[in-house]
Amino acid sequence: MRKAGMDPAKFTVAPFEAGEAAPSIAAMFPSGARLEHTFAFDTLNGALSAIERIVDEDVAARISRQGGGKWVVVFDAPADPNVPGKGAHEQVAGRVSNLGGEDRGFSHLTMNVTKKETERRTDQQS
Repeated sequence: MRKAGMDPAKFTVAPFEAGEAAPSIAAMFPSGARLEHTFAFDTLNGALSAIERIVDEDVAARISRQGGGKWVVVFDAPADPNVPGKGAHEQVAGRVSNLGGEDRGFSHLTMNVTKKETERRTDQQS
């Protein structure tokens, strides 16, 4: 936080309220088989154009800057069991190839989101 110019003393850490984290986690990491497609772009404009072109209701994206000045975009999409990962990746690559992206490949992921609920006993005193 200090590197970002923020004073940590001005912030408070507070626990989540019951159920508060569940929707955020589910939105970021839906359960099931996923494919991550990774591309590197020389310009921020190229990276953002790729995000605009690919992201939809089922596909999410994250963007970061690498030390060498490249913008890395990772697209997270549901895996179709009827389409091999390589074929799905080639489809995504074909949609961003004219934006100057360097294809960094794809990864298979399986996400399991477990919602833990705790029950507070009313017979205990605080």
